[in-house]
Parts: sequence; C-alpha cells; structure tokens
Amino acid sequence: MMLVPQRFSKCFPVLAALVLVIFLLTASRLHNGIPIPKSILDIGGERPLPKALGVVELQDSLPSSKEAGTPVAGQATPELGKCERPELRHLRRPQLGLTHSIVYTRRCIKPLRGRSDRDAVTNITLPLLTNKATINLAACPRVDLGPCDYISLQVPPPYPERQYRHLIFGVASTYDRVRESLPALAHWLSGTGAQLVAIVMDGDHLGANYNLTALEEEYRRWEVNATLLAPSMLKHTESLHGGDKGGGGGGEGENGSQQRKSIEQYHFLLVREMVAVATPETRWLGVMDDDTFFPSLYTLDAELAQHDHTRPAWLGAMSDDFSSIRVWGIMAFGGAGAFLSLPLAREIEPLSEQCIREALAPATGDGILRDCIYANTRTKLSLVRGLHQHDLRGDASGFYESGARPLSVHHWKSWYRAPLPQMAAATGVCGDCFLQRWRFGGDTLLANGYSIAQYGDGLADTLDFARIEGTWESPDSHDYDFSYGPLRPRLTHRQKKSYRLVDVSVVVTEGASGERNRRAFRQVYVYRGSDSMLADEEEEEAEGGYDGAAGVETSKEPAMDEVVELLWDI
Repeated sequence: MMLVPQRFSKCFPVLAALVLVIFLLTASRLHNGIPIPKSILDIGGERPLPKALGVVELQDSLPSSKEAGTPVAGQATPELGKCERPELRHLRRPQLGLTHSIVYTRRCIKPLRGRSDRDAVTNITLPLLTNKATINLAACPRVDLGPCDYISLQVPPPYPERQYRHLIFGVASTYDRVRESLPALAHWLSGTGAQLVAIVMDGDHLGANYNLTALEEEYRRWEVNATLLAPSMLKHTESLHGGDKGGGGGGEGENGSQQRKSIEQYHFLLVREMVAVATPETRWLGVMDDDTFFPSLYTLDAELAQHDHTRPAWLGAMSDDFSSIRVWGIMAFGGAGAFLSLPLAREIEPLSEQCIREALAPATGDGILRDCIYANTRTKLSLVRGLHQHDLRGDASGFYESGARPLSVHHWKSWYRAPLPQMAAATGVCGDCFLQRWRFGGDTLLANGYSIAQYGDGLADTLDFARIEGTWESPDSHDYDFSYGPLRPRLTHRQKKSYRLVDVSVVVTEGASGERNRRAFRQVYVYRGSDSMLADEEEEEAEGGYDGAAGVETSKEPAMDEVVELLWDI
C-alpha cells in the first residue's frame, strides 16, 4: 500500500485521474504506424469531437466469458425516447437506423499476431454466429446476453510506427468537399508527418465568406498538416489564350482580374503547388481526388519504396473499366492516386501554363498531366498493382469480399457506398488484416472490416473464393475481365445473406482491483430486414423456375434488422 503525505491527500485523487487520462490517451495509439482513428475514439466523453465522426465515450463494462452485458456508448434515438441501459445506448443511435426490434449476437476475438497466410481463406470449424437474442430497443429492457464466447484468429503483425514527411499529397476541390473530407483524410494522414496541399477552387468566391485559415486549424486539430489555397493565392498564372482549350478560362484577363480555371486545370496545377512546398526530405508527390482513400500509408509507402525516387518516375493505375480506357486513353487515373518523383515534378513544373494551353478539349486533369509528361520528358507510366480507380457502380461487395489488399480505393461515396474510414480502422488493430478472410462452420465468410456473409446450405462448397463475385453494374460486359477476371456470377439475396459493417468504436473498461484497464475494438455488422424482404421477393419471382439451390432461411413476418458485434482484444 502506498502512503500519501497528509498535505497531498486532497490533491492525490485529481493527480491520479490525470495520470489515468494521460495513460488512456497514450494507449490510444497502437504500435503500428496508424493510430486508432480519432473518428472512433473519445476518452471519457470529455473531449467532444465533430458529430459527423460518430465518436464514442468511455465504457463502463466489457463482456468476457464471465460477464454479461455488452459495453456500449452513444446517444439515444429521439424516436425511441431515452434509455439508460448501457448495453443498449449505442444500438439506439439514429445514425445506425436500426429497426425498433433487432436480432442480436456478438463474438469476442483474441487476435494471435504473427505469421499469417494473408491471401488464404482460413477455415475455422467453429461457427461465428451463436447465441442470438431478440431485443426490443423501443422498450428499453434489461438485457442479459450471457457470456461473450471467444474465438482465436491468426492475424498479421501490427504495422511499425513511421513518419512520412517525404510524402506530399495534393487535391483540388470545393470548400464544402474539402471540409467534409476531413474525417476520411484524417484516417490515413493524422499524425503521419505527410503534407496535404489543397486548391480550394471556390475559396475566394465573393460573398461565400469561406475561412480557409479556420479550416486549416481544424485539420491541424486532427494532426493533419494541410495547406489550403484559394485560386488568388496560387503562383502567378498567365492568361490562357485559345478559347475553350483545356476546359477554358484561367490566368489574368485583359482587365487584370484573375479568370477562373476549371477544376481539371487546378487538378494539374497541384504539381506546381506541391513543388513549391517540397523540402529536402520530399520524395514523392501524390495527385489524387477528394474521395481517394488510402487504407494505410505504411503499405503505400512500402510500394513506393520499390521505385527510384531520385530519378524521374511516374506511378499510377489505369481504370479497372476498360470502356473508360477506350474513352480517356492510357494514363494514371487520379482517383487511384498518381505519384510523381520530385525530379519529374521539377521537370514539368516550369511548363505548367504551356501544358494547359496545349491541352485538347475535353481535357481532364489526368489527361493534361499525361500529355505534359509525354510531350516534354522521356518518362513513361509505371503501373502499380493495388492502386484502384474503382470505376464500379452499384454494389462493390464482390471486390471487398475477395480478399483484396488495396493500396487505394475511389468512388466509395458516390458510385457506390461503403464506410471506408470505419472499415479500414481494422488496420489499427492488426495491420494487413483489413479485408482478410476467414470461413466459419463451412457456411459463413468474414471479410474483416466489410461484411459477414452467410451462404445457403452447401453453396459455399461450390464457390471458387479465389474469383471475384461480379456484383456491380455490367460485370458481364467483359470490360472488367482484364482487371478482376475471371469473375464468378452474382448471387441472389436468397443465396447469400450479408451483414455489412456500419460502425466501429474503441471500448474501454476499468479493470478490477489490481488489474489494468481493458480495451476492445468493436465492429458492428448489420443485416437489414429490407434485404430479407428482397430475398423473399426473389424466391416468389423465381417460383416455377427456381433451380432448388438451398437458400438462407428468411421470414415472411415483418423483418427485423440483425446485428452482429465483433469485439477484438487490443
């Protein structure tokens, strides 16, 4: 027992609390180069974070094999009224949009970090989903969920902690999109030392009253080193003659006022602005779109390191849709991320205005960059496997359930919907385990961070999981064969029941006397009741022609959402 001098007895509890908070804040970063994203971590609710980030608060309890109840956080859904049950609060959050009654199950996972065959589908004989319970969220009942059964999974080791001051990223977009992109950008930029340069094309619009300085400070609050530039803050741009070439406009008009350039031209001019802020440490400049997402800078940097940054080099990926290549040609598509070594960037930077003037309409920013490099240098494009333009519309689940190891993805907020910052938060737990696959009990496939898929009896045994399921629009056009083929046919809702990730959080519990606090990374996967109704409709439509393949059991009753929580020890 530690004796405390009487004169310090009153302040000791305060000091102890301060030490605890410092410990938790320090522990919030795993030793892996990417911290547990601030979008999913809030210690004690004492440091409110932006509402859009879906943060959580300190938990009161953590389930174990000896404890009942699920640790939860969040605000009560207004439509359901208040509920003080800690095991229900986070499930009642309006952001989740759950039905008033749900079918609930959970599983606790003990990661065994070490050597792992990341590309294999690991077979686990035990079932993943057990001990289901129906919960009426509207009634706010007392819930006894019983023990949280543990299962051990072999996962890759954490990424080492690194700084990336040698990387500069550039994006051209509007003020609103730059502001809204902060949570996603913070996932892979926060605390890394990498720099972001953003041309805010409407940043100096008269009457808009945009405050770029305040937005820069908001980025810095998230430890993102960002420089935001309005068009009037760019290096001198000369008048662009030649009518509508290159998208039209830009430079100084005859009356001395700056004419506005197109978004495509600003996209190209990012190279010049990034060269202007380069340091002796700078190796690579990355040109990207505002919805380009890198799950991990560690894996991206490891790939870049395979190329010589001391010589002119241009790295990127083409579209995964061959029809887009037919239209736009062979180039580095910016949604996937295009990377220039500093020597190449310095070679074309003085030619910026010339390359814009010479661009043929319709000119994309990626096209201007390609033509400028090919017309003025001897550098050719080097394709990088893992960078994805992701010209996929509709349902991209086939890609994310394929065991892919993406360096980048794109269009996840527009052409299809996927919560990438929440999905890729798994990298903060076990590095390359993001989208790693395990097969449980023969019929259930976990694609970590994206989905839990249950297949009809015996169906999983007939599927070639090495092939990507063609789930997006027009997979039969053969335009995706060169990038993802050979594909396997899309399954119906009746054949595959898919729980999709909707939320993640870090759960902290106070340890018992003499024990340290426990932490878990919680993933919430949801199977929507509306999908169950779609499965029923598909079966009805197929009556008379249904081939008899066993399907997943569904109900004709009003459908409830089904919730699966995975709690990873960290």
